[in-house]
Amino acid sequence: MMRIFKFLDWLLDRIVGPIAAVIGLLVALGFVVGITARSILGIALFGVEELILLAVVWFYMLGAILASKERAHLQADFVPVVVKNVTVIITVRIVATVISIGLAALFILWSHQLLQWALARGQSTPVFSVPMYVAQASLFVAAILMTLYLLRDLFSDIQALKDHNKMT
Repeated sequence: MMRIFKFLDWLLDRIVGPIAAVIGLLVALGFVVGITARSILGIALFGVEELILLAVVWFYMLGAILASKERAHLQADFVPVVVKNVTVIITVRIVATVISIGLAALFILWSHQLLQWALARGQSTPVFSVPMYVAQASLFVAAILMTLYLLRDLFSDIQALKDHNKMT
């Protein structure tokens, strides 16, 4: 099972990380071009905002995936400060991860329903007619990958608890 996650890590490092970096640069460039055109040149560039919006949604979701990979999401983890018992700390981490998996499963369900709804409606952006499901698909992809990483974290924490219990 961990080999799957190692492959997924490799894939994210080689593909998703660079894609997120390029999207981030394009978003910044889009803002600069849009603001410069409007403020300095007096030209309204129609559609720049919708392209930026689509890119930003993917950028945020790719960032969430990468944060899940690194286990770097924001957390209010006060247990290690209050409790010094390693078994309790790991157990609380396992419980938190199980709760997160439940919420991530709901995220998968809801993002899938949103994607299905978008596909059925056939909506698109006003200027470039980009289908709305292009942005909404990012939610579904992110939900699946974040859930996979939560499962990895759960397996890892359970193994850490087993290893700790063997040592004590």
